[in-house]
Amino acid sequence: MRQLDKKAICLGELLIDFVSTLNGVTLRDAPGFEKAPGGAPANVAVGLSKLGIETYFIGKIGKDAFGDFLRMTLDKNGVKTDYLTSTTKAKTTLAFVSLTEEGERDFVFYRDPGADMLLDQSDIIDSIFSGSGVFHFGSITMTHEPSNSATFKAIQLARKYGYLVSFDPNLRPALWKTLDEAREKMRLGIELSDVVKLNEEEAMFIAEANTIEEAIQYLQRSYNLALVIITLGKEGSILIHQEKSLRVEGFPVHAVDTTGAGDGFVAGLISSLYMFWNDLRERKPIPDDTLRYAGRRANAVGALTTLKKGAIPALPTQEEVEIFIEENPL
Repeated sequence: MRQLDKKAICLGELLIDFVSTLNGVTLRDAPGFEKAPGGAPANVAVGLSKLGIETYFIGKIGKDAFGDFLRMTLDKNGVKTDYLTSTTKAKTTLAFVSLTEEGERDFVFYRDPGADMLLDQSDIIDSIFSGSGVFHFGSITMTHEPSNSATFKAIQLARKYGYLVSFDPNLRPALWKTLDEAREKMRLGIELSDVVKLNEEEAMFIAEANTIEEAIQYLQRSYNLALVIITLGKEGSILIHQEKSLRVEGFPVHAVDTTGAGDGFVAGLISSLYMFWNDLRERKPIPDDTLRYAGRRANAVGALTTLKKGAIPALPTQEEVEIFIEENPL
């Protein structure tokens, strides 16, 4: 199989998470908040960069102190910000996050509008997709115009230039006008993708299914996808390729903060797909052992991301992933 130059392009929201300084309380009762860079596609971009992939980020921030902080964060972590634009028409998006004792999250977004919503079709140009690689996007920029049209223009250009297209719907109900609209847009995103990552809730939501088995059947029946991955938290993940479904066990760790774990998983997965990206794009069969390796590596990155507070600071390097897998054999 032909080896691809390791290039990735991520598109989506880049924002500030204000995380409660005390776990196990509601946002109302939080005594204070700690500033942290966030946004799922941005987390994926940093994760890929830390894993040795040349990564570009497409998005929009405000011309304000928070926007400056976010650009500096991406630059510091090796993500190329040539296509990260800024605007005076809206402030950088903020999200306030409270963590339960188990490390789960409760969100409130300040985004009416936020700068990420103002990404425009004019920001998406053909030259972004020079060369070849993997294009990854989420659904948050689909919630409003003009970022919705900009997102779909980028998807079409990625497909035009032969990129492997990766999608993580990352359902946030509070950001959509209706859940029916969310489902419709996510289904369209899936239809235009090669690789789709979902958690159990998202899979059943999109499929309108009552069980994960029904959701898997719906996805296999309804779309011509190269690879579907359903994450199961600490239980690992399920990889669905053509007619087969492979279960890959997770890593038992004591989670400090699950923020960004799914994004770490995506970064680990995408970085593994470069071994067989062209076969995936052409819908050729991939050996089970190869798929299991990609799933186990993605599980490892996701698990490592839960061991520290925050998303971007917790994302591991390639060396840390290799050591972790070696120390935790099957």
